[in-house]
Amino acid sequence: MTETRHLTSIGDIAGDTWDSLVPASCFYQSHGWLAGQERPDFAAATYTVVSSDGRLLAATPSYDFPAKNAPPLPPVAADRAVLRVGTRTGYHNEFLLAGGEAEQRDALAELVEGLAEHALRLGRDALLFDFLTTDSLRLLAGLFPVRAQLRSAEAVIHNEGGTFESYRRLLGRNVRKRDYEVRKFEQAGLSLETAPLSECVDELAPLIGQTMDRYDASLDLAEIRAFLKVQAEHLDGLSTVFRVVDEEGGLVGGHVAFTWREMLYARVAGFDYTRTRDAYEYFNAVYYGPLRHMERHRLDTLHLGLSAVEAKVRRGARLHPVWAAVLPLPLVRGAGLTRDTAADQALADSVRAEAGGGMEEGEWELGRITPL
Repeated sequence: MTETRHLTSIGDIAGDTWDSLVPASCFYQSHGWLAGQERPDFAAATYTVVSSDGRLLAATPSYDFPAKNAPPLPPVAADRAVLRVGTRTGYHNEFLLAGGEAEQRDALAELVEGLAEHALRLGRDALLFDFLTTDSLRLLAGLFPVRAQLRSAEAVIHNEGGTFESYRRLLGRNVRKRDYEVRKFEQAGLSLETAPLSECVDELAPLIGQTMDRYDASLDLAEIRAFLKVQAEHLDGLSTVFRVVDEEGGLVGGHVAFTWREMLYARVAGFDYTRTRDAYEYFNAVYYGPLRHMERHRLDTLHLGLSAVEAKVRRGARLHPVWAAVLPLPLVRGAGLTRDTAADQALADSVRAEAGGGMEEGEWELGRITPL
């Protein structure tokens, strides 16, 4: 017999138990990452779990934001009071499920029903699954009538060969330009060193602040430092900071990444622009250095996130669609998927025009996306 519970902290469940459901693609739903995201002053987190005879079958975080902190809603959720389900906002989101296909469907149904009851108790009138993968969207729509909207594209370098040379083969005609970027970096007298995040918080925080200021995303230095310290506390063993240093060992910039299963996740970078040398420091710290590191550590996939898709595709990334999916409450059973197909296609066309490639046609044939 199954049981659905709502936990108030990720610490209420053992890390290895939770992480038994978390595949390589879901670092942002891992126990350590979620622990670092727990901020009761920012959003109330709940962890809904479905289990049977002590075996975890399904799990998800959800976040109830007060109005002052609530991220903007996608149009499909406009005028709704939502409970956000899955990653907090802006991160890869898919369902954490155990077992075969039939067992997964049953566990997801129980999970969603538990979430609906929780949301109604909070006075919410919809569940929002934001930045959801296509497979998870189809699975959800096979159980409940979903309103969905294409949200964005996430970029991932799939380096099946696992070596820097196999990565170079991914680049096709772009390989000469990318090799030039590596040479320019080396000829400028710069190099990369690696260290765990705990050793780099104080030196890196001001550089991240400089980069955020440069791109009109300013954040208080104390907030940046606090965020990095929390991540170091929960994730230091998974962290790698790629430190860009000059001939004297002085820090020019750095990039924080995390290893999860066979994937490396690029997180945040910062640079001292009074010391950079127009030598492709960013791309060496975020792409080429990490890819060489991945070869040494037998990792084959580099997750690059949602923005700047053109630069990512030119450096070998493939683009995957992610969705916003809304379930109005009270919940009803029955398959269904409602979309504004013209709006979704317009966004896909815009991504294609910006990226100039990296979109596998089968994955982006949006008319074929139907409930499972």
